[in-house]
Amino acid sequence: MSAVEKYLSRYAEEEVGYLAGWPPGFAYQHCVVIPVYDEETHFAERLLPLLASNHALGIIVINRPDNRAECDANESLRIWLQQRLPRIHWRNGPLLLLGDDHSELLLVDRDLKPIPRKQGVGLARKIGADLACSLSLQGHLSNSWIHNTDADAHLPASYFKASLAVADHSAISYAFEHIRDDSAISHATALYELTLHHYRNGLQRAGSPYAFYTLGSTLAFDVKRYAQVRGFPKRAGGEDFYLLNKLAKLAPVKSLKEPVIRLEPRLSHRVPFGTGPAAQRIQEQGEVLSYATEIFDALKEWLTYVERHRYVAGSLERYQSELSPPVQSTLADLDVNSLYRHLQKHPGEAHFHSWFDAFRTLKFVHYLQAQHFPAQRLLITAPP
Repeated sequence: MSAVEKYLSRYAEEEVGYLAGWPPGFAYQHCVVIPVYDEETHFAERLLPLLASNHALGIIVINRPDNRAECDANESLRIWLQQRLPRIHWRNGPLLLLGDDHSELLLVDRDLKPIPRKQGVGLARKIGADLACSLSLQGHLSNSWIHNTDADAHLPASYFKASLAVADHSAISYAFEHIRDDSAISHATALYELTLHHYRNGLQRAGSPYAFYTLGSTLAFDVKRYAQVRGFPKRAGGEDFYLLNKLAKLAPVKSLKEPVIRLEPRLSHRVPFGTGPAAQRIQEQGEVLSYATEIFDALKEWLTYVERHRYVAGSLERYQSELSPPVQSTLADLDVNSLYRHLQKHPGEAHFHSWFDAFRTLKFVHYLQAQHFPAQRLLITAPP
């Protein structure tokens, strides 16, 4: 049994079962999954020409959390899509395959069966990606990459084609930028974007293999490796971070410099944290925090030290006195002794980075900020 077959049989969401009887002849080169809650139709107007020109299938997961009332925007979008794509090629349960002469969308209705609020967008993404896995296994998708984005993304013309040049990676992180205008939220979002670049660039300078962006709107992943890590975690936020953390342990994540996905700056009530809520906090509080550069210097010190001692537990324990006091106290907080025990059984670079992963790297950074190197503050000025 292949990894994808095993995953689908044991861990896939129930919507996959409704793919039985998929109509013959409906096969695609690419697909993209978009979770949608309380959105207008603009994203679909942009999406349909891109699907048509790339022989791609859009998988739209209309959803809402169970702590929110029925949403008029969800119903309006559903009606608009059925009018814009008047041909019903196939229907089964919550799945509806719509199309016209140029493009098709697989519409997944999780509006009438709300998503548990603690599982949120993670479950919505997982439903769409699981459907893509099943379509891939059945031979209806020829490209092994499952693209994932959001309704606020403006996808470039070469969006799908860029993945064709990527091999031997578990995931792709597309380049991105937020669309600029004169609004206060645009200005706040631009400042938050700087903190994302600052963190990623700091990890890169330190030599971390986890130096990539973790935005659900800029993500694609290999179908086999997605199955191997058992899919998206069902979380109301951070699902992109935790998925990429697991995928990066199987194979590198490819960071693309182009094409660039353009993201709309906007407030958001859809997720508890991320770009929208962060930008809103910046706008309300009048400041944005960024990590001190000394933190990434300390991270580089630790990673260089481990590499120099060839990831051997006994050698690391023997020479720990070489590390600066801030690094030593941070490692004590992370229970570095459990790392040594792990490396005694499983020595080597891969096992080190499996333990000191993206999550522990973030904890390392946060501890240093809290205990040694306070956050730097940038005051917001009037929008340019």
